[in-house]
Amino acid sequence: MTGNIHNFPPNIDPQVFSFIAVLIGSACVGDYSAAEQNSIGNWLILVGQFILTNAAQQQLIEGRIENSNININSKEHKMGGSFYANNGKSNQNQRAEVDFLLDAVVKIEKELENIKNNLNT
Repeated sequence: MTGNIHNFPPNIDPQVFSFIAVLIGSACVGDYSAAEQNSIGNWLILVGQFILTNAAQQQLIEGRIENSNININSKEHKMGGSFYANNGKSNQNQRAEVDFLLDAVVKIEKELENIKNNLNT
């Protein structure tokens, strides 16, 4: 097998991806009794729950490492405090980088306008 596990699931259209699940689910029904279908379905759901629980814990740990977890249920937030107003650090609070990019866009627009004007003269 030459495929890389990190390329699964593949980058395919979400509707196609979901439709494949419908086809597999339909194939799994087969000639099984209702009790057998229930057992197989519950087993598949348990597999999914394990994957989701593992991913949620990993996401929590990564958020804590990056210091990007925001608790909107905290007393501070409920009393009007804001993570962003209190110099919180997160990847969503990067004003200097945004300003730099906006300035760069303005410079690019000016340069394109100059090029356009030079071509028209």
